[in-house]
Amino acid sequence: MYLREAIAKIAGFRYMIDHLEIHSGLGRSSLLDRVWLEDAKQIKAELERVEKMVRVVRDSRNQLVLERLKVKLSQVKDIRGTVKRLKEPVVLDDLELFELKNLAFVAEDIREIIKDYPVVDIPCLGNLVDLLDPEQNRIPHFYIYDSYSEKLSALRAEIKQKKREGREEREIENLYFQSLEEEDRVRAELTLQIRMLREEIAETLRAVAYLDILLAKAIQVENMGLVLPEVKDGKKNERLSFQKLFHPQLREILLQEGRKFQPVDVGLERGVTLLTGANMAGKSVLLKSIALAQGLAQFGFYVPAERAEIVPVSDILTCMGDGQDELSGLSSFAAEMLCVNEILLRVKRGEKVLVLIDELARTTNPTEGRAIVNGVIEFLAAYQIRALVTTHYGGIIAPCRKLRVRGFREEKIQGKLTLQNITDYIDYSLLEDASGEVSQEAIRIAEIIGVSRELTDNAKKFLDKS
Repeated sequence: MYLREAIAKIAGFRYMIDHLEIHSGLGRSSLLDRVWLEDAKQIKAELERVEKMVRVVRDSRNQLVLERLKVKLSQVKDIRGTVKRLKEPVVLDDLELFELKNLAFVAEDIREIIKDYPVVDIPCLGNLVDLLDPEQNRIPHFYIYDSYSEKLSALRAEIKQKKREGREEREIENLYFQSLEEEDRVRAELTLQIRMLREEIAETLRAVAYLDILLAKAIQVENMGLVLPEVKDGKKNERLSFQKLFHPQLREILLQEGRKFQPVDVGLERGVTLLTGANMAGKSVLLKSIALAQGLAQFGFYVPAERAEIVPVSDILTCMGDGQDELSGLSSFAAEMLCVNEILLRVKRGEKVLVLIDELARTTNPTEGRAIVNGVIEFLAAYQIRALVTTHYGGIIAPCRKLRVRGFREEKIQGKLTLQNITDYIDYSLLEDASGEVSQEAIRIAEIIGVSRELTDNAKKFLDKS
C-alpha cells in the first residue's frame, strides 16, 4: 500500500498529511509514494531517522539553520522527468540543463547546511557544478559559455567584429548558424557527460525529498504532541497498546469549540476484543484513532498518544459504515455484510491483519444482529486475529475479551444539561466487563435534556415489559 492509498482508506490520515510542513513539490509527491512498512526492523529504522530530526528541531540553537534549510528546500524543483530523459538517446535543451544546474547549486547548499546534522546523506554534485558552471560565477541560469569550445568562442568574437565593421548581413548570418551548430555540439557533449552522473543526480533528488519529509514529520511531532511508538516484532503474544490515545483532527475541532478531548487508554491482545457502550460513547472515534495510529506508525510517523506499542500488520481491515452504501446502490446492511465477508476471506488466507469493526449488524433486527456479532467474533477468535469489534448489543457469548465504555456520568452534571455540553459528562475511559452488557442510558439522557415526560415514561414502561 502506498501512502496516497492510505489517505483515502484511513479516516484522519488526510488531515495529518495536510498538516505536514512540506517545502517542495518534490517532497510532497515523494511522500505520496512512500510505502507501507510491514517489517519491524524497517519501521524502527525509519522512526530512528525521524527521531534524529526531532532532536535537531527541538534544539533551540538550530532555529537559524532550520530556517535556512526550509528556504533551500523550497527552491528544489521536481525534475525527475529530466533525469528520466537521461536514460534516452536525446540531447538536453537549455531549460533542462538549467534545471540540473539549479539542483546542483541547491543540493550543494543543503549539504553545507546539514553537514553537522547527519540525518540524510546528500550525494556530492560537485562534478555537475563544474560541468554547468565552468566559469564558477554561481549565477543561477544556464548559458553555453565560450569556455566550452574554442571554436565557439572564436565564432562569437568574429561575429562581434564583423558587426562593428558593418559587414553584410548574409556573411554574419553564416557565422551565426555555424555558432548555433557548435552550441548544439556542446549540448550533446554536455548531455553525454551528465548522463554518466545520472545515478548521483537521481539519488540526490531522492535524498533531498526524503530530507524534506523527515523535517516535516519532526515539526509535526512538536506541533501535535506526537510520541515515538515502540515497535514489537509480532513474534510473541505482544499487545498493541496506547496510553492517552487521541484523534488529532477531532481534538482540534473540539479545541476550536472551547471543549476538551478525552484521550483513552486501550490495549489489544491477539484474539477478539468486544467493546460495548451506548450511543455517543465514543466507540467509533476510538476505532478510527487506533486505525490512524497504526497506519501512521507503519508509514514511519510518530503517533497521537502519550505512549504507544505497535505490532506491525500487513493491513488494517475496517468496517465502519462510511456513508457510501447508498451511493453504491446497496442497502447499509448488504454493504456491511459484503465488507465483513471480504475481511473474513482475507483472514482465511492467513493474512496478518488488524480488524476493526464498528457497530456490527446495527441495521438489522436485534435477534439476528446479535447472532451475526457472535458468529463473526467466533470466526475471528478461531484464527487468533487481533480485532476490536464494537456493539450496543448485550448478550454476546462468543469467546472474546470484553470492555465497556464507562459512559454517562450523571453525578458530575453542573448546571443545565444541553445538546451542546452533554458530551462533557461522558467518560470515554474503558473498563474490563466480563458481562458484556450495555449500559442503559438513552432514556435517562432523554429525560435530562428535556424530552417530553410522556414519551420517556411510555418508553420506560415498554423497557420494563421487555
